[in-house]
Amino acid sequence: MTQPEAAELKALAAEVGRLSDLAALGKLVDRYLASLDEGTFDETWARSLFTDDIEMAFPVGSHKGIDGVDDFTARIMARWGRTHHHGSDSSVEAEGDRAGLTWSLIASHVHFASPLPPDPSEYFQLGGRFTGTARRTPEGWRFDSLRLRIVWTTGSVPKGVTRVDTKTLDTRGNTVTTPAKEN
Repeated sequence: MTQPEAAELKALAAEVGRLSDLAALGKLVDRYLASLDEGTFDETWARSLFTDDIEMAFPVGSHKGIDGVDDFTARIMARWGRTHHHGSDSSVEAEGDRAGLTWSLIASHVHFASPLPPDPSEYFQLGGRFTGTARRTPEGWRFDSLRLRIVWTTGSVPKGVTRVDTKTLDTRGNTVTTPAKEN
């Protein structure tokens, strides 16, 4: 093999590795979103998605560390009878064993006791944007941080949700105002 052929082969191997990482990171996002709708949150689930030092920041709470991330997620998801999480293609910036990821989300949450289709459901929907980072581990890529920023909502929030972390709202320069009282 000539030196130019060896260099081409090395470049090709690097590109295949890069594309493989992008595919694996996209699948990590897809597996996470699908798992929210499947509803099985246990230690096996957590370790298949997150590093030991995972940090999560969501509108209804935050969590640090792999211990308890399954319960944290289960408590959030237990507010709904059914859910449907739809994410956009993810944008991935991978460099070595670290990656940054972002994707848009539309999440539909159906209230308990809501009728089944084709009857209309009682629901809560949100549109937002996930941002996160991931690391390559011996078991594959895993999230080490995950944050959801909400852009819009519609429908009825579940009972018990009385506030959200305002740092998780994407206000794009808009300020939160309190309506003026009428005299």
